[in-house]
Amino acid sequence: MTKNILVQYCDLQSEIKKLEDKLNRIHKQSAMVSDIVQNGYKRHAVIYGCDIARQHKLEKLESILQKRYDLLLEMQIEIEDWINSIDRSDIRQIMEHRYIDGMNWLQVQFAMRI
Repeated sequence: MTKNILVQYCDLQSEIKKLEDKLNRIHKQSAMVSDIVQNGYKRHAVIYGCDIARQHKLEKLESILQKRYDLLLEMQIEIEDWINSIDRSDIRQIMEHRYIDGMNWLQVQFAMRI
């Protein structure tokens, strides 16, 4: 496990949350469309349909975001597993405070004194 990957962990968590929000917004969007057609004085008809092109684009975007989301989750699992594999409790706690909780070294020092 390299230090660069550990340093990125907090950013990784933030990116995962953003991707979850984007995926939820995509799930809420619909490919259904409607139109109102006037066919005389005070008469109109509403036409509903499915926009196939829009549906295809939404599915493609969802697929791309889902792949990135899965990759980031896999990285998060690897980091958590590596930290969990540290034998010494104090070192494991220091790593959790520093890299998972995003504390600076002074905050880690105060957290370890308690």
